[in-house]
Amino acid sequence: MRLDSRLATAILGVAIAVFPLEIAVSLTPQDVSNIAKRVTVLISGAKLGSGVIIHEQNNTYTVLTNWHVVEDLGTYTVQTQDQSSHQVTPNLITRLPGVDLAVLQFTSRQKYTVATLGNSDAAIEGTTVYVSGAPTPVQGIENRTVLVPDGRIVGTNAKPQDGYALIYNNITFPGMSGGPVLDENGRLVAIHGRGARDKEGQKVGFNLGIPINIFTNSQVANSLNLRVVTTTPLPPSKPPSPSTPITGRPPTINGSGTTGSSVCPGRRC
Repeated sequence: MRLDSRLATAILGVAIAVFPLEIAVSLTPQDVSNIAKRVTVLISGAKLGSGVIIHEQNNTYTVLTNWHVVEDLGTYTVQTQDQSSHQVTPNLITRLPGVDLAVLQFTSRQKYTVATLGNSDAAIEGTTVYVSGAPTPVQGIENRTVLVPDGRIVGTNAKPQDGYALIYNNITFPGMSGGPVLDENGRLVAIHGRGARDKEGQKVGFNLGIPINIFTNSQVANSLNLRVVTTTPLPPSKPPSPSTPITGRPPTINGSGTTGSSVCPGRRC
């Protein structure tokens, strides 16, 4: 029995409406660089480092960075893309147990872009990644500015220390620790924080990052109700709006990973 062409077209239309096709649209390097510069922050304090905005609720922004960037006691500030400096709430610097990661918070009425979280399991050898961060001042670049060098993932650590499983060949410098590693679609797939070095302590050209899935599977991430996006986003014609406010604030955690409102008061984890 032949199916009427008009009926077939109607059925196909309903199928597309119910099961929309996923259209992959690759971003240009410039697109990814623009995204990186909007979500990357400069961290200043006892040490200089970088970070990435991952959440916003009621004018409170959460930044993901390396623990070694904020582990020393002292006052820390976060500088956003608009060159504004924001005081970090000291008791809301929280370490994640077992890995070199921490979250911190600042408040602002200004709206800032929140990073899109990707799936680091898809960041396999040979894929393009972009490391974003602001190096410490050097001759020729006296003022800290966000750089976004591209490169490729060249391997993984069989026995990663402090969570550093991804190996890539992007050029990085001190001060970029804690900055985001983005895939070619502008999604956050890792946090940069370490360079491979020889016995004399000299960098050998490879760098390491902590897969974002380590964070998204943590209790801190669960408390934020973060959403991981695995589809390919369209190139942004304008800066994307901040994430929709989500109820709840991240609890502090202690070294064993248990949660509580006052179990781990800030950096004393």
